[in-house]
Amino acid sequence: MRDLRSLETVIWVVRLGGFRAAAARLNTTQSAVSARVAQLEQELGIRIFQRGARVTLTAEGSALLRYAEQMVDLREEMLRAIADPAAMRGLLRIGISETLAHTLLPRLVQRIGAAHPGIVLDMVVDITPALRQHLVAGHIDIAMLAGTVDDPRAVNQPLCSYPLGWLASPGLGLPDRPLRLSELTRWPILSFSHDTEVSAALRGLFADAGVPGVRLWGSTSIATMAELARAGVCISVVQLVAAERDLAEGRLRRLEVEDVALPDVGFHVAYIRKPDSHVAATIAALARDLAGAPD
Repeated sequence: MRDLRSLETVIWVVRLGGFRAAAARLNTTQSAVSARVAQLEQELGIRIFQRGARVTLTAEGSALLRYAEQMVDLREEMLRAIADPAAMRGLLRIGISETLAHTLLPRLVQRIGAAHPGIVLDMVVDITPALRQHLVAGHIDIAMLAGTVDDPRAVNQPLCSYPLGWLASPGLGLPDRPLRLSELTRWPILSFSHDTEVSAALRGLFADAGVPGVRLWGSTSIATMAELARAGVCISVVQLVAAERDLAEGRLRRLEVEDVALPDVGFHVAYIRKPDSHVAATIAALARDLAGAPD
């Protein structure tokens, strides 16, 4: 075989479940994908796929896939080790949680622009469950999210962690002393959407506290949480780092609640190991460096 292109094509056909999807991912035609596979079959003297309602690997094809993935991974390792960073080109689709969009993203974008001017960025800010789905489906190339991505192809690396805090408007007139959760039940407690791990953890903490009447609301937007807290509509539970300006300028105050210990929220950077994951792996390492993540 002249290069790794045919092996990469086989990998994409398997991972995306068909020739048409592989062709779309490789920016070519379905007939070109078929031709690459046919040429590889002819060179090796085997059948790689069983054609039918679903494309499945033959026994020989399964053995080939293992070697193909090893060869492509080795090439990716080589590129990470010796390639000129300025030579990286192409579109990188980044998915990021709102907390990190306020803290890490500006510095990351600046560093990418300086070190890798050939990379074009497409960014989406969303909640963690959506980011997981986008990454696994191939709609984004790299995700920076709370928690990890549970997929055998995923590379998950620790990024940073931030403490949660209770935020309220000074206009609520709450005492300047440690409070009990029961003193807050007059207002809804607003935090992240109910399908997030943070919301699930809070529900568990409130249940353990045994305080009746706690109303836990959810939102996908930290800006909305802060706005409603400033308006005195609710008490918000968010990462304190996202509210530093409001706290410094007195628009919000931090409450101390003595019967519920809020957890820190750990963030990870994740990408799917695949034939073209070299750029994602490089940017993941850059993000971890900026976030001060341990090696």
